[in-house]
Amino acid sequence: MDQEIRSLAALWEKWKRLAMPSLFLLAVIYYEELFLKIYCFHSLTVNGLLFTLLFSLPVAVLLGLVCGGTPVRTGRLLLPLITGLISLWIGSQVVYYHVFKAFLTIFSLTKMLMVAQSFGDIAVGNALANWFPILMMVLPVLAAVLLRARLVPDAARAKGLRLEWAAMAAVLQLSAMGIVLLCGGGVLSLRYIYYRTATPELEVQNFGVLTQTQLEIRRVLFGIDPDTPELEPDPDKAPPDLEPTLPDDSVLQPEPMPGFHALPIDFEALIQEETDEGIKRSHQWFSQRSPTPENLWTGYFEGKNLIWIVAEGFSTLAMDPQRTPTLWKLSHQGFVFDNFYTPLWGVSTSDGEYVTTTGLIPKSGVWSYSKSAENYMPFSLGWQLRQEGYRTFAFHDYLYNYYDRDKSHPNMGYEYYAVGQGLELEEIWPPSDLEMMEQIVPMFVDEERFMVYCLTVSGHLNYDLESNAMSVRHWDAVADLPYSEEVRCYLACQMELELAMESLVSQLEAAGKLDDTVIVLSADHYPYGLTDEQYSELLGHPVDPVFEIYENTLILWSGDMEGTAVHVDKYCSSLDVMPTLSNLFGLEYDSRLIMGSDILSSDEGLVIFANYSFINGEGYYNSVTDRFTRWDGAGPDLEEVAQMVVEVQNRVACSAAILDCDYYRLVLGDPSGTSG
Repeated sequence: MDQEIRSLAALWEKWKRLAMPSLFLLAVIYYEELFLKIYCFHSLTVNGLLFTLLFSLPVAVLLGLVCGGTPVRTGRLLLPLITGLISLWIGSQVVYYHVFKAFLTIFSLTKMLMVAQSFGDIAVGNALANWFPILMMVLPVLAAVLLRARLVPDAARAKGLRLEWAAMAAVLQLSAMGIVLLCGGGVLSLRYIYYRTATPELEVQNFGVLTQTQLEIRRVLFGIDPDTPELEPDPDKAPPDLEPTLPDDSVLQPEPMPGFHALPIDFEALIQEETDEGIKRSHQWFSQRSPTPENLWTGYFEGKNLIWIVAEGFSTLAMDPQRTPTLWKLSHQGFVFDNFYTPLWGVSTSDGEYVTTTGLIPKSGVWSYSKSAENYMPFSLGWQLRQEGYRTFAFHDYLYNYYDRDKSHPNMGYEYYAVGQGLELEEIWPPSDLEMMEQIVPMFVDEERFMVYCLTVSGHLNYDLESNAMSVRHWDAVADLPYSEEVRCYLACQMELELAMESLVSQLEAAGKLDDTVIVLSADHYPYGLTDEQYSELLGHPVDPVFEIYENTLILWSGDMEGTAVHVDKYCSSLDVMPTLSNLFGLEYDSRLIMGSDILSSDEGLVIFANYSFINGEGYYNSVTDRFTRWDGAGPDLEEVAQMVVEVQNRVACSAAILDCDYYRLVLGDPSGTSG
């Protein structure tokens, strides 16, 4: 026994110069990763605990080598520096997620200068407001400074051991990846999340921030496609049902399909001619989709004008029959969607726009709308209605080039006007939606037929009386409400949207255009500037942050529908708005190439969230817990659930393919020569 103890002591003396900083950094990383999970997700999973530890080990070993494999003085400087960088990155992710319900991506960092110029003050304010997680991240840095002499001891540098230590880090990393490779069970397996998706929330939940960052860097550097359509059965999952269900069983034939929203695309020829396996699999998946059938509402609004608004931070809970009578009326008349959701995506406002106006799921880690500016976008209502003789406009009451909208919006077929490009508004933050509406309506109201897309700003965070001019402007109307100041400020700034809508309706009515105009309004995202606790104040009960927080309102109203209400109880989301409008206006489009679906059709409703969770008519699937819950309380059919998860995976994958390879141009050509 004494001999064994002496052997262990000798071994420790041999390795402690590298082992001590490695163990300390492992403790720091694991502590901060777990803190993030608890603070952001309010939960810990067994997978998250285990695999975050497994993937933290090689990082800690490698960084311990950096500190312990150098001269003592250098190592004692590097240890607190490395600890500080780790804490800064994980802490930044904690604060960013707490505010925006999304993680800061490497791609977003490349655009940080533009964001900082516009919202630097807001970012600083939110950082100060989130002092507690910042404090939790500072503690390990202080420990590294105070303990650096003990953690990087005066023991020999063990130069000959550095290669072995690096090899150990590599073995630990490969071992962790190998274990994940074996974890193919469940509906949404760990293997799929690690090797196939590009979903930061699931990656952080299961593997940790540092691993998610590694995966994203790998994707950025090597262009690894995050996902491809599931056309072959996975032995660990039920295979998807990919059989066509069309009456003529000829989905591959390049002929128009009467009664269906489909174009004559020769998928069979495309498949035979394609050499790229990824694109070929996309062809195969699209070819086997059943197009959406027409319905009794097809062409119902044909020939009418359209005003389509994506409203910043709009929520059902912002409306009140006394404070916001116009919004209240529009939301309770016309088409009333009882189960509408606005899921949150990675780039918030820009992704919310992209989903709503294209019917496509944004690709994680990039600004999808910006990237689409190089692509052919034939199903855009801007191009579609311009071809029908409409004059098409897009307006935004903020900087014209923010998120590259000066490129993406003209590419969608619009004459684009924003601050700095055709619009001059009072220089306040946030800008006034009312002032914008008063300027822009005279620009189009006298056109014979017009289509207008408008992105508002007045509902933007922060919700306080120091930085939000709209909250100050309408404070008297909300001052006596029984809510916290932040909630009242949110309700106040949304009243500027109410005045803008009131002005719009009044101007249309004065011009005799109200009965011939369709008004559509939905949110880009829920008001994530409110904490879950503050949002719960408006609900009157603790909010479910997984699904309930995304419930919202879609306004779809026409002047000639005043006093009537068509209730639709199908589960639907912002992804479905574009195809629904295309059907109502009688436009030609191919529903197989759109990831959303006409809400008024017989297609089953499906709400897709950024982390692969979903809601349909049967129940809801939480990807974090890998559990499907039926509305009726019965046990789920796991085979059906597996098929639905595959369907969600395929829609995410093929949306990325459409964006990455300019798929519409590839399949349809660009006969007009005007887009992209």
